[in-house]
Amino acid sequence: MTTRVQSLVVSLFFTMLCAGALADEAEDAAQAEARKQEAFRAGVASTVNDLNYGFFDSFIGAVNQQDMLDRIYGLRLIDQRIKRQFEGSLEGSWPGMIKGGIVPSRGVPEEGLRFTLLGVESRGDLGRAVVRVDLDNFQFNYFDLDLRLDQRENVVIVDWINFLDGQAFSQDVGLYLVLAQPSKSALRKLLDFSNVSERELFQFGELMKAARDRNLAKFNELRDSIEPRFQRQRIVVESGVRVAKDVRRRRDMVAALGLMAEHFPEEPLYSLMLLDYYFPQKKFEEGIAALQRLRDKLDVEDAAMDARMSAALLASGNAAEAVAYADLALGREPGLELGWLSALNARNAVGDFAGTVAALTRLEGEFDYDLSPETLEKSRVFGQLMASEEFAAWLESR
Repeated sequence: MTTRVQSLVVSLFFTMLCAGALADEAEDAAQAEARKQEAFRAGVASTVNDLNYGFFDSFIGAVNQQDMLDRIYGLRLIDQRIKRQFEGSLEGSWPGMIKGGIVPSRGVPEEGLRFTLLGVESRGDLGRAVVRVDLDNFQFNYFDLDLRLDQRENVVIVDWINFLDGQAFSQDVGLYLVLAQPSKSALRKLLDFSNVSERELFQFGELMKAARDRNLAKFNELRDSIEPRFQRQRIVVESGVRVAKDVRRRRDMVAALGLMAEHFPEEPLYSLMLLDYYFPQKKFEEGIAALQRLRDKLDVEDAAMDARMSAALLASGNAAEAVAYADLALGREPGLELGWLSALNARNAVGDFAGTVAALTRLEGEFDYDLSPETLEKSRVFGQLMASEEFAAWLESR
C-alpha cells in the first residue's frame, strides 16, 4: 500500500470516527432536550393540578424569591426605606403576595376556581406555559408563565402576565413599591416624555397617589383636570381601570376602559380587559378583533376563547361562522358549558334543530339547566325550534 493510499485510509477512518462522535452528540442532545421538555410539561401540569385542589404551595415554591426580587426592583427608583420595609416583611408576606397574583380579589371563591393548562413550550432551559382560569358568569382569565429549569431540572416560575390586569406580576409589585413613596425622579421615569414642569409633576404625583390609595373620586377629578398628554399616558389609563375595578364601581370602570380603547386599541395585553367594554357597548367587531389579538398573543388553542368568539360572531350577525367556532370549542373541550351554550344559540340561528336539540340534551343532562318549553318561550329566537319535529321528539323522550 502506497503512502498516499495509507493517508487516505487513515483520513477516512478518522472521518468515520468523527462522524460517529457527532452522531452520538446529536443523539445525546436530542435526548437531553426531550428530557427537559418533559420536565417542563410534568412540572407545570403538577402545579396546575395542585391549584385545582386549592393547594398553592407548589406554585409559591416554584417562584425563586431572590430572582423575583431582582425583577421587581429592576431599574425602578424605589425609596430605600420602602425597600427595607418590604424586605423585612417578606418572611410572612411572601406566600400571600404570590398567591394574590393568581387569585382574583373578587369573583369566585378560591375553591371555585378552575385552572386549565392550555399549553407548554420550551427550548433548552427556558420555557413558557399558558393557563386559563375559569371565573363566574362565563368569564375567563389567562396567565402567561415565563419559566426556566434549575440545575436539578425543576421548573422555576420566573414571572407571569395576568391578562385581567394587563401586566406582569413583577411590574405590579414594582409599581406598588415605587408609588409607596415616589420621588420626583421616580415620577419622571413613569412618563414617556421629559419636558415636565414642577407644577405638572406635582399634579401627576397627586394623581398617582390617588391611584395608590384607591381614591377613585379624587383620581377621576385629577385625571380630568390634568393636561391631555398626561391623560394619554399608559400608567394613567391603566390606573383608571384598576382603581375602578378595585373599588367595584362598574360604571367608572367601563368609562376607564373606554379611554383604554381610545388610546391603546391595539395593545394585546389589554384585549381581555377591553371585552368588558366592547361587548356591553355592542361593539362586536371591535370585540372580535380584541379576541383575535388575545388569541395571537397567547398562541394556544382554547375552547373557551372559541366559544366566546362564537357568541360574538352570532351577535354580529355571522351565524354560520358562529356555528363553526362553537363546534371547534366542543371538539377541543367537550365538557365546556359555554361551548354548549354557544352551540345551542348558533345552531338554532341557522335552523339546525337536530344539533340544537343535542345541545339542549347536554345542557339539561350535564349542567342542570331547565330548558322546558316554558323556559324557551321566554325568548323569541326559539319559536321555530319549538315548532319543529326535532323538538317535539325531544320533548317525548325528555
